[in-house]
Amino acid sequence: MFGSPMPSPKISRRKMLERTAGAIAVSTTTSIAGSPLSGDDRSAETSPALVQLGHSKPTSLKQRAINDYRRSMETFGGQLSNPPEQLFYASLQPPEQQFDILIVGSGYGASICAARLAPQLRAGVRMAMIERGREWVPGTFKDTLTDVSDEARNQLFGRNRRTVTNPLGLHNVIMNDEVNVWTGSGLGGGSLVNANIALRPDPEVFSQFKWPAAINNRDVLEPYYQRAAAGLNLTRTPTDLTSKVRARRLAAERIRPQPGFFDLSPISVTYDRRALDEQCRNPQGVIQRPCTLCGDCITGCNIGAKNTLATNYLPVAKRHGLEIYTQMEVRSIEKAGGLYRLNLVYFDDRQCGIVRRYTSAHARLVILAAGCPGSPEILLKSQGDGLCFSPALGHRWSGNGDTVGFVIDMNNCSQIGGVGAHPDKTAAIGPTLQTSLHYRHPPKLEDRILIQEAAIPSAATSIFRLLLRDAKLDHSSVMLGMGHDGAIGRIEIDKGRATIRWPGLKNAAFRRYIWEQFEQLAAAHGGKYKRLRAFGDNLVSVHPLGGCAAADDPIDGVVNDLGQVFDGFDGGHQDSQTGRPAVHDGLYVADGSIVPSSLGTNPFMTICALAERIADGILNSPDHAELFQTKVVTAVR
Repeated sequence: MFGSPMPSPKISRRKMLERTAGAIAVSTTTSIAGSPLSGDDRSAETSPALVQLGHSKPTSLKQRAINDYRRSMETFGGQLSNPPEQLFYASLQPPEQQFDILIVGSGYGASICAARLAPQLRAGVRMAMIERGREWVPGTFKDTLTDVSDEARNQLFGRNRRTVTNPLGLHNVIMNDEVNVWTGSGLGGGSLVNANIALRPDPEVFSQFKWPAAINNRDVLEPYYQRAAAGLNLTRTPTDLTSKVRARRLAAERIRPQPGFFDLSPISVTYDRRALDEQCRNPQGVIQRPCTLCGDCITGCNIGAKNTLATNYLPVAKRHGLEIYTQMEVRSIEKAGGLYRLNLVYFDDRQCGIVRRYTSAHARLVILAAGCPGSPEILLKSQGDGLCFSPALGHRWSGNGDTVGFVIDMNNCSQIGGVGAHPDKTAAIGPTLQTSLHYRHPPKLEDRILIQEAAIPSAATSIFRLLLRDAKLDHSSVMLGMGHDGAIGRIEIDKGRATIRWPGLKNAAFRRYIWEQFEQLAAAHGGKYKRLRAFGDNLVSVHPLGGCAAADDPIDGVVNDLGQVFDGFDGGHQDSQTGRPAVHDGLYVADGSIVPSSLGTNPFMTICALAERIADGILNSPDHAELFQTKVVTAVR
């Protein structure tokens, strides 16, 4: 009848579960196993009308962020990425005339190496970055359940789970039997979707036997931590800025009222205009806006407040000649006449759908920084007669002890439901993470943990109102735990895709210990602890580490302390000139996959410090003297 509301489109139960899974995977910075809803979580299944399935819409704040980004990149043609035709043209040239340096990936390790090497390039030296995802512009990130779910790269359910269905999707959710992994995919890597917390591990982490002798003391990395902190423009949350911060502080005081237990953690977010100039430009010249506390950090900042790598390291590298090619994935690497050949596929979405176009590119020096499990996967697929690696390749994988839990029926108001970039919704939710509880009192490192609070992004608030039975999400809290899991997982190639295997992980002792601390914290909040088992009991990790572990020899690791890839030929022979285990000249890994153990804290600052040191090593190496103008001031120790 004319004037009557249109009926809501029906959606299948399977599709409903898939979209719910995608939203939960992102909103709790976790992923899920894919089993049917059960127990007291059936409310999410029986109330689909309450789940918002609309599409993302433009707002004035989003449009401002888009305009700011385009203005910031005006000198580069309005964007950081180069036209793909430039790479295709280069690939037609003789191999030795293509590229001198190729960097694979654009996360913290890749971007830092690019920014440190680019200013030192000699005239005529050509360096490029290869990123498999798209360039995301602030203001264009999806913020509804439907759209966020559609941005998952991989299929989440069924026999073909882990099959790439959207190669340009932002959310890389990898489903395995014991552990699921969630990472970001796009220009800027994990910085696009992480929760911004910038912490350093306990010093004892580095003194473990697993770490190379040259960096088994955190003091060695201290100047690199400081350099990274300056490059990322870190800040701290003001005391009690949001309800969830105040609620967690009060709970912490009830548990352990000692200094250092509760921490207003440093984060890579721009809070106010004092960090910007009169044109709202940051120290790297990129226009940013102060955080509106909308709570949508992990689905992508549509305000322009998040200090992603596209706001700092990447523009610096671009300004000094770095070429950036997005939507281009590395399938494998080969040795070819003294050079490295990268076999590539370009995901062309300029017409209808996505068309795959295959090509290759050659370079003298390759820095593999595709993340974890990206870099181990590339090396595993590249191993053969021409490239022999350590038998440790794929080993020492760690989920960083990641564990998630929830507090329900709290006494204090928490306000954890994100509102997004909407000017008419002004609740002070806060950045996703703002505080940390440091359980450093146990004498054994493996017993120490970290617990952080979190906001639920706007795309998933309706789901969590049902799951937590909290209509306004103002009497619930998220508990994100990290600990030490032993790093005994393994990455393997199964049916052409990276698979993580860790039998027995579901009942590991470190998980049970963190659950016990969750119980105590929930009680301190005046609430009850709730584990959401709606989608299985897999461990979920947003901090995957290892697989290309750094070590002193190829028996224990894949790279040395400078990120150079060991040559596994004949068990890893010694180089006659250096006396050290032989390496593949000009092949490096510089990302979280080289970390040989769990860190027990958010890892990106340690990845940054290691990458800063690797970049120094490359600049100081006599093997690369013809590529760079000068040696760096901070020498590698």
